[in-house]
Amino acid sequence: MKPPGHRLIRVPRSLVLAVCASFLAGGCATAPRMAVRAQRYRIDVQLDPATHRIVGRTSMDLVRIDERALSPDQPVAIELQLHPNLRITDLHAGGVEIRSSATTRVGPARSGAAQGSEPPGDFVPRRHFVFLKRPVESLTLFVEYEGTLFQDVAAGEKPGEIHNFAMRAHVGTDGIYLADGKWYPQPDATDGLPIPADHTLLVAPVAGFELAASGERDPVLSEQTGAVAWRSPYPLSEMVLVGGAHQVHEGRHRDVTIRVHLKPSQSEQAAGMIESVGRYMDRYEPLIGPYPARQYTVVDNFFSSGFAFPTFTLLSSAVIDMGERSRSTHGYLDHEMLHSWWGNGVHVDPRDGNWCEALTSYCTNYYGFVLDGDEQEARRKRRNFSHFLSRLKPENDLPLGTFGQKDGCNRSIAYDKGAAVFHMLARTIGQERFWSAMRRLTSGYVGKFVSWDDIRRVCEAEGGKDLGPFFLQWVRRGGAPRLAIEAAKFDSASQSLTITLAQGDPPFSLDVPIRVDYGSTTEDVTAHFDALRADVKVPVSGTPRTVELDPDYHLFRRMAPEQIVPTTASTRTGKAFTCVLPAGDVPEPYRKLQSVFASSFKEGETLERVAGGVEGDALAERCALILGDAARQPYVEAFLGAIEYPVEFNEDGFEFDGVEYHDPGDAVLCTTPHPGVPGGGVTVIYANSPEAIPSSFAVPMYDRSVVIFQHGRATVKHDLERRAIVTVERT
Repeated sequence: MKPPGHRLIRVPRSLVLAVCASFLAGGCATAPRMAVRAQRYRIDVQLDPATHRIVGRTSMDLVRIDERALSPDQPVAIELQLHPNLRITDLHAGGVEIRSSATTRVGPARSGAAQGSEPPGDFVPRRHFVFLKRPVESLTLFVEYEGTLFQDVAAGEKPGEIHNFAMRAHVGTDGIYLADGKWYPQPDATDGLPIPADHTLLVAPVAGFELAASGERDPVLSEQTGAVAWRSPYPLSEMVLVGGAHQVHEGRHRDVTIRVHLKPSQSEQAAGMIESVGRYMDRYEPLIGPYPARQYTVVDNFFSSGFAFPTFTLLSSAVIDMGERSRSTHGYLDHEMLHSWWGNGVHVDPRDGNWCEALTSYCTNYYGFVLDGDEQEARRKRRNFSHFLSRLKPENDLPLGTFGQKDGCNRSIAYDKGAAVFHMLARTIGQERFWSAMRRLTSGYVGKFVSWDDIRRVCEAEGGKDLGPFFLQWVRRGGAPRLAIEAAKFDSASQSLTITLAQGDPPFSLDVPIRVDYGSTTEDVTAHFDALRADVKVPVSGTPRTVELDPDYHLFRRMAPEQIVPTTASTRTGKAFTCVLPAGDVPEPYRKLQSVFASSFKEGETLERVAGGVEGDALAERCALILGDAARQPYVEAFLGAIEYPVEFNEDGFEFDGVEYHDPGDAVLCTTPHPGVPGGGVTVIYANSPEAIPSSFAVPMYDRSVVIFQHGRATVKHDLERRAIVTVERT
C-alpha cells in the first residue's frame, strides 16, 4: 500500500544484481553510510511449511540518527541485514530517490549442506546496501523478498541440555520458528544496540497450523486483510513468529487474554495451564508491577526448549507432558513468564552483560519458595548456588556481568550466581526496597534497553545507598570468597568471643552471618570482614559451645570440595570418567544415561566397562557411573562398600534409610563423594525393571544426592550435606 504523499521508486531485481558486481569491485564503496533506525515495521508474509518457503514484504519507516555532516548532494548508503537464504526481489522507497542497491556475499559455497538450510557455525546475515541519491532525514522503505528457511532441528539437540540454541529461522511441517535469524529485513544495529520499534505483523493463514507472535492479536486488522494480525504492545527489538499443528484453548484473567496452543494429546493440560498463568500473575504483579501486555500465550514447542518472547512462551512437549509438576515446580512456567517483564518487557542492553536470567532466576527459581513459605527449600537453593558453582575451574569463574558477551561467563554463573547476587542485593537494601526498585524498573523501562548500571542506579534510588562497591565485586569481578572459620576462642573473663576468619585472595568486603550455639539456644550474629585473614570480635549473650559460618547460605561463596553436596553434577566433573554397564543386553534407557554423563568429558577421558570386567584403576581415581545390575557385581559391590555407599542392592531391589523397595516400578538415583577425586562423584542408577529406568532428560536436573522414583514419580529426595561446625575454645 502506497503511503499518501510519497513518491515510490522501484528498483528492479535485474538492476540490483547488475549493481552488486560494481559495488563489490569498489564502484559504490565510497558512498558514506547513513545511520538510520526503524520507528515502525509492517511485515506481511506467506509461509508454506511443506516447501519451507517464505514470501515477504516489509515496510520500514526509517529516520536518520547520525549527526555527521553529509553533503546534501552526496550519495549515501543504508545497510540492511537479511537471512542469507532469503533474496530481495524488489525495493521501493517513499520520499526519496533510490540510486542503486547491492548485496554482499556471505561466504564460499558449502558442500554437503541441504539446499536452503542454515550454514553451520556462527550465524552471519547477508548485508544489503541501498544507495540514496542524497541524505534525507526520513524515508519509508519497502522490501520484497523470498526464499526457504530450513534447519536440521535434531542436529541442535544435545544430550543433557534442555535448550536448542542452534534454532533461529525454520519453516517446516514439524513447526514454524522465526526468531533471531533476520527473517525480515532490518537496519544494521547502531553500535551493536538494536533500537526498539513498533511492529505490525500480518501472516496469511497456514492450513492446519495455529500461529503465535510477539504481539497482541488485532481482530480488526485481521478482518480487513484476511490475515492473522498482531501489533506490538510496546516497542520491540524484533518480531518473533511461531506455529504448529495445535489446538487453541482460551481463558481470561482480569483484563488479560490467556491462550494455550497444545497438541490434541495434551488437551487435558489446558485448563491447568490457564489457571497457572493467572496464579503467577497474581503472585508477581504486586512485587514487580503489572504484566506489560493484554495477552499471554503458552505454545507447545516442537524442539526441546523453553524460550520466552514478548507476550508468549514456548514450552517443550516434555515439560508440558509433566502436567501439574511443570506448572508448580519453580523454574519452569513461572521462570518463562517472568521474562515477560525481564528480557522481553525491559530489554537487555547487548553492549553489557545479560542480567535478565539472573533476575528471573532469583524471582522464580529461588524466591518462589520464599513466597510458598518453604524456608527449607529456599535454604537448599541458596546452598546449591554456592555448592554447584564451587565445582567451576578457576579459569571459568568469570564475572557475572559478562554473560552473553563473547568469551563471557557460562549459564551456571548467570543463573545460579546471578540469583545469589540479587538475594544479597535485596538483603543489602532491604527486601521491600528491592521490590520497590523492581516496580520502578518495570514502570520506567518497558520497551527500553537496560544495563547492569541502570539496575544499580534504580536500586540506589530506592535503597538510599551507594551500591558501586557491591556491583564491582559481585558483578564486574569474577570469583567468590572461600570463607572459613579457622578458630573460635571465648574469653571467660571478658565474656568475649573472638573468631578467626579467612578468605581467598583477592579479599571481598563481607558482612558474614555466624550462628553461635549455646547448647540450648542459638543466636545469629554478623561480623564485617574485608581482609585475607582477621580476628573478629562478635557479641555473645552467654557461653558459646560451637560456631558455624553462615549455615543458611545467605552469602555466596566457594566451598571446599569435601563440603559440596554430591549430585550428578559431581560425577560429570573432572577429567576422567568410567561407566560400568550391566552384563548382557543393556536396556536403551541405560545407554542414553551413559551418553548424557559421558558428554561432559572430552574424547579420551572416558572408559566403558561391563560388570565382571572392571580392573582396579577403572574406579579408584575416576568419576563413575554404575548402571543397573552392575551395582550387584562383587567387585563393584566391594567398591561401593568401601566408600560407605548409603544404598544397598539385593536380588529383589534396593534399600535406603531402612526402607526396602521391591516393586517393579521402583528406581533409585544416588550420588556420593568420590574419595579419590576431590569434588568428584560416584553415581548409581538402578531400576527394578527396564520400564522404571529414570529418563535421561530428567536425571541431570535433579540437584539431589538421593532420588527414589516410584512409577516415574520422585517420592523420596535426600541430600548428603556436611556442615562445618567449629568448637569454641574456652580460655
